[in-house]
Order: sequence, then structure tokens, then C-alpha cells
Amino acid sequence: MRVVVADDEAPARRKLARFLRDSDGIELVGEARTGTETLAVIAATRPDVVFLDVQMPDLDGVRVAETLAAQERAPRIVFVTAFDRHAVRAFELDALDYLLKPFDRERFDRMLARARSAVRAPDESGTTAQVAELIARLRGDDRYARRLLVPDGERSFYVPVREIVRLEADGNDVVVHARRGAYALRATLDSMEERLDPAAFARVHRSHVVNIDEIAEVHPWFHGDQKLVLRDGTEIGWSRRYAAKRPDLLR
Repeated sequence: MRVVVADDEAPARRKLARFLRDSDGIELVGEARTGTETLAVIAATRPDVVFLDVQMPDLDGVRVAETLAAQERAPRIVFVTAFDRHAVRAFELDALDYLLKPFDRERFDRMLARARSAVRAPDESGTTAQVAELIARLRGDDRYARRLLVPDGERSFYVPVREIVRLEADGNDVVVHARRGAYALRATLDSMEERLDPAAFARVHRSHVVNIDEIAEVHPWFHGDQKLVLRDGTEIGWSRRYAAKRPDLLR
């Protein structure tokens, strides 16, 4: 089975490549870092299966899948995601699979068994329709931002939403605390909250919005409030007013 791995994060590519090389009957024929590069590698190598990251530079995984679905001989797609809960639900289709980061060897092996079966006994009549259904369901969440354009002196650059740890109100600005640094935007926290997927972010205080996946610990505090400890060690108060709006996070 010929396989291509497409992911903009080198550690993720290395992990997949290691698992694939340790599996019998697998030939890793190419790797790619961006959507455009992925399409070029697929055209050159004609793989049976593509491990496709949902969020990549220039063309994301969904746009790559749209392009592949229109081709006469499209490879099977295994989507890889770290944060998009809506996408995970959309991936529950019989002929497609997904890997949710961080995945272990057992989960990888189950996925690989499905991929082998799909390649051995392809159902071409259903594949295109299923890919089209998946794309339509993924596109349903385009109302939320996937990246933020932040200024840096005389230039600006994009920060992927998945890299945001928290947002903090600071006067007339919002400070975006990301894994690679902190950036100030002229905006209100209310307007930023509306742009972010509530499945991934939560307002915990009048001055703070946090990435739910960055919460390491939740501790009871005073008068019904909670204290959050983030993975980077930051401690933030979670007021009972905002906790009451997200009872799903305290179950």
C-alpha cells in the first residue's frame, strides 16, 4: 500500500512515518508540508492512501480533499486533526477514517486495518459521494476563524487559531497569547469571542478567553469561583458567572 503523509508539523510527520515504516506491506512514497505541495506529491507518486492534516498552510486539508474528490483516481483519505471537535464528528463515515492527535499505536493500527480493507476492496461508487458529504459538513463551521491576522511593526502575519493559548483584554486591545509569542490586536474581547469556535474556546472571565485544550487543571476557589491552571503554568480565575454559561465543562 503506497502512502503519502501531509502535515505542516514536522513532529507529526515523523511520528506517522515511524508507525508506517514499522508496519508490514507499507511504502511511504512522499511527505508534504502544505496543501499545494500535497497535491504535487500525490500527482507524482499516485498513492493509495493519504494522511491529510486538516489545517495546513495555503490550502487546508478540506480544500485538498475537494480537489482530490474531483479526480478520476483519488486516493483514500485519512484525516488527521488535533483540535476540531466538529470535524471529528463529521469524520464518522464508513469509508473514511480520522486520527485525533495525540494518537497511540493501537488507534493507528485500527485505522490502518480499515485502510488496508478499503484499498483491497474499493467501492468507487460510494467514495466520491462520501467525500463530498464530509466536505459539506466540514464547511458548515466556516463562520468561525481558522487564523488571525496580527500586526508586527510594518508587517502582519497569520496565527493559526489552534496555536492560541488564551486571549486577554488590555485596555483597547486584545493580547493574543500563542505558543510562539504574544501579539496585541486593536479589538474587543467580545468581538474576538464571537469569531472563535465555542467548542474549542471558553470565556472564563470578563478579561479572558481560553483554549479549552490548554486547561491543565481546575480547582475550586472562593465563593463558587474556579481557578484554572493552563499547560504553560498561567493561573486564571474562572468566575461563577461565566462558569454557569458553560456547565458542559464542569461535568
